[in-house]
Amino acid sequence: MKFLPHNKLPNVAGLALAMLMGTTPTQAATTTAKPLEPAVARLGNISISSTEVQQLLRAMPESERVKVQANREGLENWLRQRLAGEALLHEAQQKKWAERPEVKARIDAAVKDVTARVISTSYLASVAKLPANYPSEADVKAAYERAKPQLNVAETYRVAQIFLPVGPNADAATIAAVRDKAKELAAQARSGDFASLAKTHSQDAVSAAQGGEVGNLPLAQLLPETREVIAAMQPNQVSEPVQSASGFHVLKLLAKQAARPASFEEVKPTLQAALREQRQQELINEHLSKLAPPSQVSIDNAALNAVLQKIN
Repeated sequence: MKFLPHNKLPNVAGLALAMLMGTTPTQAATTTAKPLEPAVARLGNISISSTEVQQLLRAMPESERVKVQANREGLENWLRQRLAGEALLHEAQQKKWAERPEVKARIDAAVKDVTARVISTSYLASVAKLPANYPSEADVKAAYERAKPQLNVAETYRVAQIFLPVGPNADAATIAAVRDKAKELAAQARSGDFASLAKTHSQDAVSAAQGGEVGNLPLAQLLPETREVIAAMQPNQVSEPVQSASGFHVLKLLAKQAARPASFEEVKPTLQAALREQRQQELINEHLSKLAPPSQVSIDNAALNAVLQKIN
């Protein structure tokens, strides 16, 4: 589990609805499982394959994935809702719902809108195409000198953890038991080998394999619940267990680096991207101004006011 902030445990039921509407970044379900591939869930001839579930989970940030995997009931509910959504689509297709005039009109309008956006954006991209070597090294260095007072690297903290998860539906007794285990490990870590304890006891496989290390990060990229604790720690200090939405963290501050000015090489890629984006936007604005010069565009304020009044 990466030690990054995620506000809440993903609402798996909400994920299901998003998947039904096709609004998530992955297309995790299909109407039939791939040949020779086991189906994780099935409803008649509609199925969700193991690969499709893996794609959904892998698309999530790692800390959210841990929470979803711990929420078995929610994950199973997502599978049921996804199958129900596919069944609903099949039923509508069998009834030729898309051929109804009002539905067809909405589909045609959506296709027209998407088509127009794809054509316009791809054409504008060609209008604003820049040489691969833009901006020049001199331009980037000049931008660096102008922005240098604001270009700083934040203070960073090299942190290790022993993570003990707590399920979202855990009762008070379970939470107390995990907390006690975390306190016991914290005590052992203060007089023993933290890395060895992390490898043996931490339930975050990624950091456990590295002796608990989660990286060298600024406070803003640490879990909100841990920031104040870590900021107050000294190198080699081990914390009391810190509870987050997903469980308990026993923390060790391995090292910290003070904030400092960013070097040119550190910010060069960011400055290059910013200068390219700025120039591309300038080219787009110039082209649009040529197509629709302000002096040639007329607006009927009376007609516009009438429209606004109708809306109100």
